[in-house]
Amino acid sequence: MSDYLYNTIHPYLELGKSINSPQIYLNPGYQAHWMAHATLSPVTAEAGCLTEEHTKNILKDCAPAEQLAMLETNGSCDFIINSPTGKQHIYAYAQESGPLVIALSLHVDAYLQQGLDCRASDIHLAVQSPPSWRHNGSLEAIWAGAPKLTAEDTNILKDSFLEEADLQRLKERGDIDFAYQNEHGRYRSSVVNQRLGFDLCFRIINSRVMTMEEINLSKEHIVPLTRFTNGIILVTGAIGTGKSTTLASIIDFINKDRRDHIITLEDPIETIFTSESCQINQREVHKHTQSFARALRAALREDPDVIMVGEMRDLETMSLALTAAETGHLVLGTLQTGSASRTIDRILDSFPIKEQEHIRVMVSESLRGILSQQLIPKKDGSGRVMAMEMLVNTAAIANCIREGKTFMIPGLIQTGKAQGMRLMDDALQSLYLEGTIAGEECINRATDTTLMRKFLDEHPEPKAPAEPANPSALKIHA
Repeated sequence: MSDYLYNTIHPYLELGKSINSPQIYLNPGYQAHWMAHATLSPVTAEAGCLTEEHTKNILKDCAPAEQLAMLETNGSCDFIINSPTGKQHIYAYAQESGPLVIALSLHVDAYLQQGLDCRASDIHLAVQSPPSWRHNGSLEAIWAGAPKLTAEDTNILKDSFLEEADLQRLKERGDIDFAYQNEHGRYRSSVVNQRLGFDLCFRIINSRVMTMEEINLSKEHIVPLTRFTNGIILVTGAIGTGKSTTLASIIDFINKDRRDHIITLEDPIETIFTSESCQINQREVHKHTQSFARALRAALREDPDVIMVGEMRDLETMSLALTAAETGHLVLGTLQTGSASRTIDRILDSFPIKEQEHIRVMVSESLRGILSQQLIPKKDGSGRVMAMEMLVNTAAIANCIREGKTFMIPGLIQTGKAQGMRLMDDALQSLYLEGTIAGEECINRATDTTLMRKFLDEHPEPKAPAEPANPSALKIHA
């Protein structure tokens, strides 16, 4: 039918599948709606309005008899159906104008599409919570009024994209982490079994490698670090602060700037690199190798020039990375630490006390630089911006590391601006003065809150612009 009026639900589900819509909304007196860009809108401007007879016929066609009886008795019912488009959770509500029918997709691709369309960083599909995303750093429901997912829903969502080998690993271990890819993008995925059922979380990986300029890295001071033939560069910060994006931009620059062999060791592989001036090999932990340490040990026999270690999680990996840096390889890695000086302390404290004097010497000689970063919501609500602390290993800093005086490093960073060094608090203040972030964010993220409060008292915050519309707000255009 040209006016998109049907007496069964399956044609509507086919329409939804065509754009990976997570929800179809069928309400008497309105056109059929689907969800795109986290907003409900008509499937087409020319769609005819549904009638009570349409939605009654739709329910009669797909609902079990006991569910129809429940709708009559309780005014609502819900059930799961199998359709050519996959499993769907159907909700029905009695109204004076006729039954309202809502179909919720039980395939993860529909929710991932919303995240891609609206530039979310993460998608969460958890038991007893509505489908949610992390948007500009905040976790919120993808759309207002979204139903809470049941344990059965998340179990079906889990089965909708996991392969047999992944399902077996999940059954054995209770949790799995891996890279999932569909026709629209790649996602760092996690599935865990918990008290209420299965929870799914997806980090959306930018399909395009962002350049240093695009993520506001100082090429003037970072490029010289990438041209060392040995040593170690560390990118640090909490989970979700963009460490992988920063590493990818640096590897992408090296790939174009040098003529070398690059090996990346990741869990899972996120950014897919194409060899340009360099030869690039990418290995995924648990898929191509058992552990970071084992992969790093093997990498040393593969004639690499540059090695990227996705995460330096344990003592063995740290030790091998330092050895590789000392023996003529440029190593790039990440640690979940909050500042440059804490990063050095974390490395040193990971080793037994009897080895620390030797490790201090190794670190002082092999360290090239530390980039410690945070992602901060912009004041205008348009996204997040990176604040970065940067340490460049100078003779003075190397001496502090050798002598175990890491408490002096912040002072040396403060006086090392000519080498590109900067403290996190200075980066926060700079973004505040530009009008990019709010004073409250500076206080919440500052290393020295007393000095930061004094700075803010001396520099009153400019009036914030009007807030933009909430991208997750539900809108129905009848």
